[in-house]
Amino acid sequence: MAIFKDERDLTLTAAGADAAAAFDHAIEGYLSMAPDAGDRLKSVFAADGDMAMAHCLKAYFMMLMAMGGLVPKAQAAAAKAQELAVDATPRERMHAEAAGLWTARDMEGAAMVWEDILLDHPRDILAARLAHFANFYSGDARRLRDSVNRIMPAWDADVPGFSYLKGMQAFGFEEAGDYARAQAAAETAIGLEPNDPWATHAYAHVMEMQDRQADGLAWIDRLRPHWTKANNFQNHIWWHEALMMLDQGRMGDVMAQYDAHVAAPESEEYLDLCNAASLLQRLEIMGIDVGDRWRPIADKVRGRTEEHLLTFVDLHYALALAAVGDEKVHEMREFMAAYEGPEDDSNLPIMKALGVPLVDALIAYRDGRYDDVAASMIPVRYEIWQMGGSHAQRDLFDLILIDAARKAGNGNLTRALLAERRAAMPHDHWTEKTFAEAAA
Repeated sequence: MAIFKDERDLTLTAAGADAAAAFDHAIEGYLSMAPDAGDRLKSVFAADGDMAMAHCLKAYFMMLMAMGGLVPKAQAAAAKAQELAVDATPRERMHAEAAGLWTARDMEGAAMVWEDILLDHPRDILAARLAHFANFYSGDARRLRDSVNRIMPAWDADVPGFSYLKGMQAFGFEEAGDYARAQAAAETAIGLEPNDPWATHAYAHVMEMQDRQADGLAWIDRLRPHWTKANNFQNHIWWHEALMMLDQGRMGDVMAQYDAHVAAPESEEYLDLCNAASLLQRLEIMGIDVGDRWRPIADKVRGRTEEHLLTFVDLHYALALAAVGDEKVHEMREFMAAYEGPEDDSNLPIMKALGVPLVDALIAYRDGRYDDVAASMIPVRYEIWQMGGSHAQRDLFDLILIDAARKAGNGNLTRALLAERRAAMPHDHWTEKTFAEAAA
């Protein structure tokens, strides 16, 4: 083994220059969400089966998929990375440590290691992107923003990957409520690299949060030739487009979008399942009969109710099961309440504090016990951010609470919640119509 430099001038322990180049190609595939990212990683192994960072990346890719069945394989890859990293550089040993922590369900611990790597190696874009993911699912908007901004002085447009870092910066600014700088960062990112679906998506979030549906739809449409080259993440951008149509009251277009792109019938990816469940629930709240569209989602998640990798994901699985009246949702609730898990499981305290009461609320909602929905949700509604996801994604739970209050006949609560929403989204079609009805 020898020491090479990657394209950002970081040392990389590899068998040869071809292996180092293949690793750079794999990282670019991860950043651009290329459909062949997995094949690129296979090319790294073909060039050097004993590269510690290749085994780290294998573990990372598996954990990013948030599928319980892949965790043992991810753990094996992390263990191999730790074995090989003994003869690697300190930075690579830290990556192996982070892979071990994450595969042991300690995502918080892994994030701390990635942040430590960035203090000494601010151009390690793999550590930056993984910390970005972990901070996103911690729900902490300040960490999401600051993690990128603290390393930005070490970068400029001449460093490979700078555009992707600007896309991350855009999303951090957006979730922290700094919409002007978020928009500017996303525009810079896309100007440098139009094939960055994360930057496209960050801009869409800015438009959604500012209630600028027409501008958001124009942006998505202009970049359609680029983001439709991405892996299944493109389905999430289709979801954003549908959300903006929904805000405009274009229900027929939303249903067509769901069937053509959001449903993703061949996919078992957690994000696709969450996209589909959340859009169907929004449509139902807005008075649309979605027919039997819940059933395929529920069928996919029935066997995944004990994974508990992310509470955000668990709740969307529970939503689908409750929607079809599947008793499995009650088993899921009891398992969540009783589950202890590994001592360092980052998801465990969130699942207990938020997952259990919110699953109770979702079950009550489908049972027609609308007062119970409010009783479960109101004590935790200002803590929901801790389960991660974006403001736009978590808005689903506000909608469910509003709909439950309305169906319970609780006029005062309905008007109060709608008044909050109306102030934040003054051009939202459903909010304005429903507020007028409640006020009357």
